[in-house]
Amino acid sequence: MTPIEIAEARARRSENPPRFMLAYSAGWNAAADGGDVEEHARMVGIDPNDAGFIEGVAAWRARAATSRDYMPGSPAHINHTRGARA
Repeated sequence: MTPIEIAEARARRSENPPRFMLAYSAGWNAAADGGDVEEHARMVGIDPNDAGFIEGVAAWRARAATSRDYMPGSPAHINHTRGARA
């Protein structure tokens, strides 16, 4: 399953499927743009704790991650643990 298919399945089970997908899209875009995702959420009027938003951010980050991001001691891993991205 693709990330969007997973999100659509979760949206169908949520109380408000359109809201879930809107928040998912906002989370995906916030992560893709970089910077402070919580600030991005506030700018577009989405609660940063919304499940759809979190799902969108996580989906983008999982898609954009490389194996070196998970190798302890690698530059990417060190930057990640310090809060920056290589």
